[in-house]
Amino acid sequence: MTYWLLNAAFLAAAAAVALAAVLVRHRRRTPAGTGARRPHTAGAAVVLTLLALCVLTAVFDNIMIAAGLFEYSAEHTSGWRIGLAPLEDFAYVLAAALLLPALWTLLPAGRQRTGRQTAGKQAAGRKDAHGE
Repeated sequence: MTYWLLNAAFLAAAAAVALAAVLVRHRRRTPAGTGARRPHTAGAAVVLTLLALCVLTAVFDNIMIAAGLFEYSAEHTSGWRIGLAPLEDFAYVLAAALLLPALWTLLPAGRQRTGRQTAGKQAAGRKDAHGE
């Protein structure tokens, strides 16, 4: 098995989750029938994150490979390298740059409300920052 074959599974899963997040975000942001468009700040943030992670991966992978901490067998890589790091090693960076913002969009805010907290706000007639 080559590293590209292994990477394909991770990249396919990350792409599927990213696509789901884009569709969910579009539904949340666009009122029905208005055709309103939101700024492309999320896409720009993903691209900047990807670039930063690629630079960091190139630097630190090259240092670790040069120090002899690990190595890649030639028969399982494509032969293309950035310094000492095989190109296949950068697929995980792409998967992370796609998957993490997508999960941020799809998962709940991470806070659980207890019945007492909700009842207390309703009784007081207050709303929190989310209008709840």
